[in-house]
Amino acid sequence: MNKGSVARNAMVLAAGMLLLAAGLLEAGDMARNVSGLCVGIGSGLIGVSIAHLAMARYYAKHPAFRRQQEIEAGDERSIAINNLSKAKAFDMTVRAMMLIPFLLILAGSSLWITLAAVALYVFSYSLRYYYIYKYSKVL
Repeated sequence: MNKGSVARNAMVLAAGMLLLAAGLLEAGDMARNVSGLCVGIGSGLIGVSIAHLAMARYYAKHPAFRRQQEIEAGDERSIAINNLSKAKAFDMTVRAMMLIPFLLILAGSSLWITLAAVALYVFSYSLRYYYIYKYSKVL
């Protein structure tokens, strides 16, 4: 990683700490949701930036390992395996998403929540067919 990405990750770490502190210092019933959101986003930013900074330090000490990682990431076999795993994960997720509206109906939730779950399901299949159409013209 270059110095710019290290500086960017340090800034993200600082922003995460500020959000976490703001979330922990919030008080009152109205600010409860906002403070929870600040704690969650701040904690996530802290974790991601620490991981990136640790990898940058490790790559600085072991440049051969970094080169090997870059070669493996661009390897055709690795790309094919990654794409196949994404396709399988999508298939399993869509099957699980089919159950969610039925569970929401059985739980007696609001109609708009059930329709939002159905809309998410339709959206995922719409994206799938869009990309099938797009890539059938390219490949």
